Amino acid sequence: MRAKTIMLAGLAALATPGVAMAQNNQVVAQDTVTEAETASAEEILRDYANDYVNDPMALDANFGIKLGQQWWTVSVVRKETPSQRGRLTDHTFGPHDVLLARGMPAEPTWYFDFASLDVLQKVANGEVNAGTAAMQSFGSDRVGLETRDMEGFNSTSGDEADRYVALAHFFTKGRPEVIRFGRDNALQTHGVQATAIHMVKAARILHFSINRDEAANADEQLEASQTPNLFIVTHGRGTIESDDGTIPVEPGVAVYVPQFTKHVIRNDGGEPLEGILILYGDNSDFAFGTSFPTYVTDLNEWHRQYEFRQGQPTTENEE
Repeated sequence: MRAKTIMLAGLAALATPGVAMAQNNQVVAQDTVTEAETASAEEILRDYANDYVNDPMALDANFGIKLGQQWWTVSVVRKETPSQRGRLTDHTFGPHDVLLARGMPAEPTWYFDFASLDVLQKVANGEVNAGTAAMQSFGSDRVGLETRDMEGFNSTSGDEADRYVALAHFFTKGRPEVIRFGRDNALQTHGVQATAIHMVKAARILHFSINRDEAANADEQLEASQTPNLFIVTHGRGTIESDDGTIPVEPGVAVYVPQFTKHVIRNDGGEPLEGILILYGDNSDFAFGTSFPTYVTDLNEWHRQYEFRQGQPTTENEE
């Protein structure tokens, strides 16, 4: 079956222990899985599906999960009960209808393609989260968790937004959800170690760690991004080479880098340079001519037309 690879994140994933990930950004996928491996994978996926029943972030969805030659279909019907007071804080989320069935989706849709059972197990064990395993910078990247369209299906920007929610929440259990970050839970990308903390369409949040004498975005193809970047430094010292020259950074400094602006980050101190990176918007929305300011303008226009109370009753004495 032919499939179109969808680029979810703006960073490329490399080299995780125990998985065939190489420095050339190509993961060797597992072509076939045994029945025992299939049973192990299904046990993991069923555990995720059972947890998703009560996830407040669950959305209506129908998507596939593929491992080797094996397929599963996940169908989600979201249940949300408004409060009698009409207050969001009183809403009840779930239990949702979440069905995991073995087999390919009956209708073409998008799907998650795991390179191997090892990758799925590492996600389930918390060694690397699904968002980190799916990070890629170029369409030629082959990473531990690919996101694809089935033949006959062409994802819209809205489908990609739904996929981010599933990536962040279906594969993360608990309420609240706990995400581990740091060098032990990261993948090498853009010359540094990075962990995807949370992924939504409007903002992708990552942790980065740059060792001494390392640099992020040193490749000319990576030194400027299609999306704005916000770097929040929490540890170490370094510099950012930008269009305006060299900017020193240290804990307590945040640097907002507009789209298509050079930002090569170097660690010139004696300990790791670390912090939080927020990527605003999704590369795929801006790769073919739409600019981030236009996106913000359209989004603001949507908010102007948004019915804030959604027809809910108001009370005279709201707390």
